[in-house]
Amino acid sequence: MLRQEARLIAQYRWWLPAMQASVVTVPLISLLVWRGAVAHGAEPPVTRDYLTTYLVLVSVVTTLTSSWTAKFLAESIRSGRLDAWLVRPCSTHLAAAANNVAEKVAKLAVLLPLVVVLAIPFHDDLDLPAHPGRWLLFAWALAMGAAMTFSLDVVVGSLAFWWQDVTAVDRFRHLATLFLSGAVVPLAVMPADWGPFLRTQPFGYVVAFPIRTLLEPDAADLRAGVAAQAAWVVLALAAARVVWVRGLRRYHGAGA
Repeated sequence: MLRQEARLIAQYRWWLPAMQASVVTVPLISLLVWRGAVAHGAEPPVTRDYLTTYLVLVSVVTTLTSSWTAKFLAESIRSGRLDAWLVRPCSTHLAAAANNVAEKVAKLAVLLPLVVVLAIPFHDDLDLPAHPGRWLLFAWALAMGAAMTFSLDVVVGSLAFWWQDVTAVDRFRHLATLFLSGAVVPLAVMPADWGPFLRTQPFGYVVAFPIRTLLEPDAADLRAGVAAQAAWVVLALAAARVVWVRGLRRYHGAGA
């Protein structure tokens, strides 16, 4: 199934570079703005090295933890195409997961050279850890962030069992993720009064926390973050399971 999805994605090989270039553009603009502000006397709560490393890595993390399943799942429920998967012995979400993995591999192959080009002018300010344990923790946090996003996509897409159109909910979720995950602005530079909220809300564990596993010097904070992320992932998986099972009970097949 992964091979089939990879062949499908290869048909859009000219679309991938344009998309990934746009993914790198926003962090590049943010990086230039923040470095300019620091050069003119601004004093953010983190170092210039932290900001530079964060904004160089953020496009990679955003790509690897993203998901686009909700709208396709909702459409399959509305159109009745879900029937074809319900009669198969494998998970209904297997095709979506395979597409997710295959497309991320293709995107990453295009994105990494762009990130390297972005990093070269700022290499003196990059602060990446040498200890392999940090990189293993980073990989784990990425996997957990991706699992959370995919689970939330299943929750939103499954609302089509009850609602004719889930587009507004999906857009709201994407906007919340965009601004609360650290994909646009590092959460570390948000107002200090927002700290308790930002530490407890789930979206920060999708993008900001995986990057923090490479940059956070406090081991106790990292342990707390790993525990909190795991808790949110379990909740997201449980929510996806509950909404999906209850939705299937009211599903009536083609034309539902």
